[in-house]
Amino acid sequence: MMIFLVMLLSFLGAELTFFLIHRYHVPTVRASSGLTLVFAGILALFNLPFVGVLQAAFFGATFVGMTDRSRMGWKRVFLASQIYGLIYFFLIPFARGFGGGLGAAAFVSIATVYSADKLLRKARSSGTVKS
Repeated sequence: MMIFLVMLLSFLGAELTFFLIHRYHVPTVRASSGLTLVFAGILALFNLPFVGVLQAAFFGATFVGMTDRSRMGWKRVFLASQIYGLIYFFLIPFARGFGGGLGAAAFVSIATVYSADKLLRKARSSGTVKS
C-alpha cells in the first residue's frame, strides 16, 4: 500500500509541477513550494502516522517536475517520476544523515531518463536499433 501511495504522489508532484511551470508559466520554485504547501495542508487533515514520508515523497517529486520542456516532455517526466518513486521508497531510507537526498533522487531519475533517451536516439540514427 505504501509503495502505491509513494508512486502515485511521485506522479502527481512531478506532473502538476511540470504543468504549472509550462502551462501557466509559474516560476519553478513557486510551483514546487506552492504545491507542496497545499499538499501538506491537505494531508494534515488526516491523522496518518506516516504523513512525513508522504510529504517528503511529494516534495521531492516536484523537483522532477522542475525540468525544462526542451529536455523532457510530460511522458518522460512521468517515467522519471516513477524512477524517483522507486528510488525514494527503496533507497532514501538508507541515506539518513546525508543532506540533499530528495534532490539527488530527482536528479538521478531525470538523468536516467534523459540519458536513455539520448542513447536510444543515437542508436536509431546509426541504424543499430530499428524502430
